[in-house]
Amino acid sequence: MRRRRVLIVSYVFPPLVAGGAPRMGQFARLLPEFGWDVTVVTAKHVGIDADAVAALDGRTKIVATWSPSTIVPRGTPSPKLGIRGWVRKTLRTAALSVMFPDREVFWAPGAIRAGKAALAEAPHDVVFATYGPASDLVVGRALARAAGLPLVVDFRDLWSTLPIPRFTTALHRAAAHRLERGIVRDASRVIAVAPHMAEDLAREHGIADAHAISITNGFDPDDASRVRDGRPSSPDRPFRLMYVGSVNANYDLEPFWHAIRELARSGRVTPETLRIEFVGNLALSDARSLGVDAFVDVMPFVPHAEVFDQLARADAVFMIETPGYYARYSYAAKVFDYLLTGKPVLALVEPGGNTSRLLAEAGVGYEANPSDPIAVAAALERVLALKGRPPRHVDCNAPPFAAFNRRNLVRRLAATLDEVAATEPRGHWN
Repeated sequence: MRRRRVLIVSYVFPPLVAGGAPRMGQFARLLPEFGWDVTVVTAKHVGIDADAVAALDGRTKIVATWSPSTIVPRGTPSPKLGIRGWVRKTLRTAALSVMFPDREVFWAPGAIRAGKAALAEAPHDVVFATYGPASDLVVGRALARAAGLPLVVDFRDLWSTLPIPRFTTALHRAAAHRLERGIVRDASRVIAVAPHMAEDLAREHGIADAHAISITNGFDPDDASRVRDGRPSSPDRPFRLMYVGSVNANYDLEPFWHAIRELARSGRVTPETLRIEFVGNLALSDARSLGVDAFVDVMPFVPHAEVFDQLARADAVFMIETPGYYARYSYAAKVFDYLLTGKPVLALVEPGGNTSRLLAEAGVGYEANPSDPIAVAAALERVLALKGRPPRHVDCNAPPFAAFNRRNLVRRLAATLDEVAATEPRGHWN
């Protein structure tokens, strides 16, 4: 049986480290193990994860095309408070009012040309396009239709039905919904990052439940060898709480900062006893506006291979997700790196949501309502009391971890692509 080839359309891709880049990079790296060679159409990015790109050498053909939106790189700090927060929100709203479906629309024509050239160079069996940005889906459908190939679309977030303000007007949302429905119905399969998302997409767009499949985020099994505990042994050292990754523009850290301020006012923490380190894109101005910046250290993003060097220094790790939508429809990507460490997780997440349940099953979650500063302070004090305790043992092949092992997830993705190539080799373009 000949090896098959998939063309992946993913604007966000290594060397970027945020916004779904690890998911797509690991899909591209692991699919060849299951009989699928890979071509990737992406944008030319200036990023830091050269190791992730190098890991694809010999496994993946990468076609990178120009995009003008690199003027404002992804992962740029997003202040929410003060004049800077207002300016950012105003500019973003203005941009979304005139660029449809998103700011990557200017990348799409060049991506379509490059994708057609790649399809002409070698036989391909499936086109796989991931949202977001939405322009990925536009490019993917155009390429699949032009080549007469089946289309598979992947949703890392909901788009037109996202219950978070993203569209500037109801007309923008309606136009996005109409475009999304057309693409989903043209696709042979829909993949989503959580079961509820797959179910809702099928119901919303009137496709068969069996054609909407959940393939969650997860961890790279090769990362297990990188995990170590590198905390200093000195009892007088400060407790280090660490956040690694992108601070999403929808996250509300203000209650967390208020909790730190209250603990500081009562003398329960000082900058000498607690350090809060963000490795990513935190806008420090928000912490400064509430007078707690003395507790905070900020580092830039690091390549994924170096994430565990940073986490080795942490006593506990910190995560936050927006209540409601994210609790039901996703698993925060960073939670899987956190779980591999076996260290306590201060989790500002909605009780009973996907991430909440996973942390409870792993036995490392210390939860608080993300909007309640008093609850956040209480959860943090419980975590602070764990200083010096050894990490929990993690078995990547045992529950709950085995279900999120990326190699197992990619095996399922490859089986889905096999089924599509065998049953709908020409897609829906009759």
